[in-house]
Amino acid sequence: MRRMYWKISFIVVFFALAEINLAEKLSANSNNLQWQPVGVDRYGNITKWINLSSYKTLNKDSFRIQVKLEEENKQILGRLDINCRNKDYYLRKRRQMSQHETWKSIREGSSFEETAKFYCKNTSAASKWGYTADTKYLWDVEKPLSPAHNHKGDWISLYKNSSREFRYNSNIKKAGDYLLAAYFYKKYKQTKNSPYISTASNYGWIVVSCKSNLHSTFKEFKNSIYGEWMPPKAGPIGGGAWGIRKAECNY
Repeated sequence: MRRMYWKISFIVVFFALAEINLAEKLSANSNNLQWQPVGVDRYGNITKWINLSSYKTLNKDSFRIQVKLEEENKQILGRLDINCRNKDYYLRKRRQMSQHETWKSIREGSSFEETAKFYCKNTSAASKWGYTADTKYLWDVEKPLSPAHNHKGDWISLYKNSSREFRYNSNIKKAGDYLLAAYFYKKYKQTKNSPYISTASNYGWIVVSCKSNLHSTFKEFKNSIYGEWMPPKAGPIGGGAWGIRKAECNY
């Protein structure tokens, strides 16, 4: 009888531990989905990630988010504070000896600028990042509910050459002073002294102004529910937004 009791107890403990282990793995996998790449080096290797679930408001102008950095083939965790009004940041790496790092200006075109554009929209300093009252009709429209590549309609080619191509879907939405359209973009790149050509392509959503040379694209992180319309910006003559405006806006 005692042996049977110990066998039953062992089985109960075994399955309990198995369930705990499984729960930990599921939690870890869920957490891994929150790490999103935001920075690459000149070779296209990912060097920076942010943890979407760690976002925290510090005050009306600032926020904090966890980051992961690739340095000397090692991944280092850290904490990133961004002041949207001053356009600067404070980075504290885990186990860093000195805690007297200074605030640094956010460099244009950097991964920290990309992060700031995404989150500063929700601060009182949003206008400093292009989210102004005059352009609100471009960045405050309804968020897309479906992937752009599943959009029904014909794909119209605006240009295609040896370096890039751009198409948009004929099933567009016209509302007042803007157009909402799905697009496809592909870029070809050949590394110097290499016969191989790499490609980077993406489907996405774009809002094009019909009254000025401005457009906004929808930024969303892979395998997540996080997405925002980015600050409106001017497009080049002959570009994708310019082509959609010329073809679809009724002047």
